[in-house]
Amino acid sequence: MKPVPTPLMTDRRVAVLLLLAIVVATIAPLVAALYFMDRALQTSLNLGFNAQIMQALEDESRNLRTLRDLDPAQRDLYRRQFEQVEELRQVYSGSELVKEKVLGSLKTYFAVGVVATLLLAVALAALVSRSIARAYSTAFRELIAQRERVAYLEEMASWQALARMLAHEIRNPLTPIEMLVTSLRRAHESMEVDDFSTQLARTETMVGEELQHLRNLVTRFSEFATLPRIQPTAVNLAALLRQHMESIAATCELRYRLAGPMDIRASIDPPLFRQVLANIVRNGVEANPGMLVTFDFALAARDGNVELTIANDGVPVPQEIARRMFEPYVSGRNTRDNMGLGLAIVRKILIEHGGEIRYQEHGGRPSFEIALLGLPT
Repeated sequence: MKPVPTPLMTDRRVAVLLLLAIVVATIAPLVAALYFMDRALQTSLNLGFNAQIMQALEDESRNLRTLRDLDPAQRDLYRRQFEQVEELRQVYSGSELVKEKVLGSLKTYFAVGVVATLLLAVALAALVSRSIARAYSTAFRELIAQRERVAYLEEMASWQALARMLAHEIRNPLTPIEMLVTSLRRAHESMEVDDFSTQLARTETMVGEELQHLRNLVTRFSEFATLPRIQPTAVNLAALLRQHMESIAATCELRYRLAGPMDIRASIDPPLFRQVLANIVRNGVEANPGMLVTFDFALAARDGNVELTIANDGVPVPQEIARRMFEPYVSGRNTRDNMGLGLAIVRKILIEHGGEIRYQEHGGRPSFEIALLGLPT
């Protein structure tokens, strides 16, 4: 059972993000309104508190003092008017005090509005986020369940393809074996002893060939299914290539050349990497029967990676095969013992090494380009 990944956002994170969105959406207009009212108040003060008004108030104050001295009978009236004018003059001489007093009241009202907005935002976020989080969790669970169903169907399709392949490969030798046994039984009834002995020997040979094919089939599938885990070690890749190619060249007819730096190091499992080389080389040799194939190995180090190019002078891979050549059971050769697993094994081993492989054609020459993680020299 594959582990279920955690959601991208938890319920708490959804609630926090929603709360922030609501707070910003509600407080931003209040802050903007406070700013514009401050500018409007400043403009009003600038328009109303000007020098002409101050001069008029001073003139009025001076006139009232004069009238108070000239008309003692109305002194109290002039005194009250004088005090009112002085109060106005004090107000108009300190416009900043007026602004501070008005803005103080405005800020108090706005602070109350902000607090009320925050409380409302918290309550609204709690309600809405719970609904969103619940819908999010439901959708996520549905997505995981759907993905598991798709993965199960893909896995079943792979097993069905494998079952069809095995059934086809096993049926091929079983049919002639059945026919040979039936023919042998009839020969036993109708032939003389010497003739039957000859027929028996020939049948035994043919049945042995079919059984050997079945053994090869089981061996290939066993190799594919039971590849060991890699045990990488730091090696000199050029020396390892030369060592492996000498042993591979001893088992099949080929030539090889090695170019590039001789001190490139990489972290590799030597036995499994030998299988990589053997499968690629065998693929090139079998694709060119009757030809002495030459393989060119080119090493390079670039950006901390090791690049190995394996090219040969054989025929290129057909385009319809090249696109799928690293998939299991894909092959351009229709021989009985060719299961199309060699290059699939190669790619699996290289991926487990943290590398990759791809097929290219350069100047009509088939070429495999391998990328591996390098080590400091």
